[in-house]
Amino acid sequence: MGIFKKLKKKNHELKSFKKISKVDIIHIEKLFNISLPSDYVTFLLKYNGVVSNDAFNEIYLKDINKNVNVDVIYGIDTGNDASNIEYWTNAYIDDLFESTVIIGDSIQHGFFVLVCDGSNDGVYYYDSYSLSSSDDENNVYFIANTFDEFFTLLYN
Repeated sequence: MGIFKKLKKKNHELKSFKKISKVDIIHIEKLFNISLPSDYVTFLLKYNGVVSNDAFNEIYLKDINKNVNVDVIYGIDTGNDASNIEYWTNAYIDDLFESTVIIGDSIQHGFFVLVCDGSNDGVYYYDSYSLSSSDDENNVYFIANTFDEFFTLLYN
């Protein structure tokens, strides 16, 4: 939970969605047959997704030496389908690896996905072919081992 203290110190303005409970998280876990990592559960219970008011929310993709910009980190039952984990994960379920949920999107029209399979855990960028390096064989790029690490990269 140390990441949330850093956010307060840096005065990032985050617009969060309505509060949720552990029951809402359990619904998502059962729906997609996954176990969400504790750092991500903590984030959802505190913020339930965010839209940032900062000018730049860049994440660097080391594999291809490019930046992408975070638009929204989704929540659960936000009142707007375009901001919901369930909506986007269901929309792309046939394209996703097992034990993966879509947790946000980029200005470049890609998605941030959280893999919870026990061996490839982490946050990845799933490109919708807007990056020149993406093709049918390679359009998923590693970002961070944990959600906390991803969020730290985003707000540091």
